[in-house]
Amino acid sequence: MKNIPAILGIVLLLISSIFPMANSIEISNNIVYVDDDGDADYVRIQDAIDNASIGDTIYVNNGTYFENLYINLTINLIGEDKNNTIIDAANKQDVIYIGFPANNVNITEFTIQNSGNYTKGGALFDAGFEIHSDYNNIQNNIITNHPLYGINLWASKGNNISYNLITQCNRSGIEFLAGPYNIISNNIICNNYVGISVLGSTNCKNNILSYNTFINNNKGLAMYDSGNLIFCNNFIENIDWKAMSHFNFWQMKPSKNIWYNNYWDDWRGIGPKWIPGLFGLNFDWDPAEDPYVNDINKNSVFQNIFSDPDGIQTKWAVLIACSGGVTYERHERRDRNDMRKLMNILNRNGWEYEHIFSLIEEEATTEAILDHSFNWLRNNGEDEDDLIFFFFSGHGYYHTEDQPPLDVPDGRDEIFHPWDPDMAGWNWDVFIVDDVLAEKFDTLKSRNIVIVMHTCHAGGWIDGKNDLCRSGRVVLVSCGVDESSGMMKYQLHWLFPYYLIQGLKGRSDNNNDKWISAEELLDYTIKPVQFRSKIYNWMLTGIANVQNPEIFDGWPSIEDNLDELKLINLVE
Repeated sequence: MKNIPAILGIVLLLISSIFPMANSIEISNNIVYVDDDGDADYVRIQDAIDNASIGDTIYVNNGTYFENLYINLTINLIGEDKNNTIIDAANKQDVIYIGFPANNVNITEFTIQNSGNYTKGGALFDAGFEIHSDYNNIQNNIITNHPLYGINLWASKGNNISYNLITQCNRSGIEFLAGPYNIISNNIICNNYVGISVLGSTNCKNNILSYNTFINNNKGLAMYDSGNLIFCNNFIENIDWKAMSHFNFWQMKPSKNIWYNNYWDDWRGIGPKWIPGLFGLNFDWDPAEDPYVNDINKNSVFQNIFSDPDGIQTKWAVLIACSGGVTYERHERRDRNDMRKLMNILNRNGWEYEHIFSLIEEEATTEAILDHSFNWLRNNGEDEDDLIFFFFSGHGYYHTEDQPPLDVPDGRDEIFHPWDPDMAGWNWDVFIVDDVLAEKFDTLKSRNIVIVMHTCHAGGWIDGKNDLCRSGRVVLVSCGVDESSGMMKYQLHWLFPYYLIQGLKGRSDNNNDKWISAEELLDYTIKPVQFRSKIYNWMLTGIANVQNPEIFDGWPSIEDNLDELKLINLVE
């Protein structure tokens, strides 16, 4: 058998820690080998897949494998060298089809080439990768010579597609047929008809496209849906247009996305860069003056594993706001104002945009809150050293019918409400219970977590045994367990988030050490929130009820919490 790097076994045994499976499923960590010369466990890759168990790793030695792979379980498929480990579909069907329930599949170090050209009823099917499952990693591959698509996402979410060379695809290098929360980064996308096409027939929102190079495509980037973040990409020598913000004919509205700090080879160097499109007003407000260097020889599947822990603190943020709805339109405006200001202040203080995950109003579904956000953190390699800032703003209450495990001492389960089309209905079936959210936080590795809960009755999130209280966390809540969280009377902001943002700007540095800590942040909010809430409630009801922000301080541990969790250095 050909020599395999000794470190491979150690790396692959750790992959399951980054992409966790359900506890009820038995996970294997076996490594099997494929070699077309016959000196291995298998000669064909598909045979190895058919005999694999969930969590197995299939290592493929150099060679050309004329196969169409069908993957229907979670595995790691790793080639020896992307330049010499080739999977060739011989111009028929998909090269690799990843189907449900095969989530969290990792594929790296292959050349994927020569898919088919099957069409039916105007629909186009074949691709280098056809992906129907979620949270997969496609990294460090060469994806080339495809009559239709290099990668085709069919309602597939949470994927990480990075450090690939995607070239010579006659339709699109990457095609989104619905698919939110994907990260497309550090790819070189060249010599295709369309580099990336993001359609909008259902949901292609909350995707992040960053540090990609679009070069010498007929058309660079085609955006049909809204709510995506496109930053720090290179658009060079694309023939018809660099990027286009199309009118969304499926939803009958123009597309609107956030464009920031991209390099455009036709930008004149003054003012913003207009992104053309029918009825659209999209601008890159701060174009880059020089192109970015793109290194596709990195492999973050392995790098994320080895960086746990790495002694370097990466800052992550999950920002969620969903107080709006049919009967709460002004609440939605408050949510958007708070989220915009919070995102900007974090970005100016060490949180890169690609490390901020946001859900606003209708995006904040139960699945998005509990699955997408936490999978995004885990799949991007958060580790023990990192700082995570979690912010939730929305409607909260508590269950009057006790649900085990019961909280102590109040015997109630605190809850918050994700997005619902008619929030006046208070749909109890979709409430997220504190015990369920606590389980999600327990899957994270970070020991530096700040959780901000802005809801009515928010004190219930820190008053019991089975809620958010753990070592390594500081939890800031907007009010006590039997109190309501109020709003600003004459400004379209919520009261507690407004003063939270003021504190993050530097006003909460109580000890003048040029650092803002989570503990200082809460201290700063108390007096103004108490004062303003008393006035507002008296004007609204004639009763001067007071809103009292509270804190749980478990950092660095519940037993030893004398130190403060520092968030922002005011000197840098």
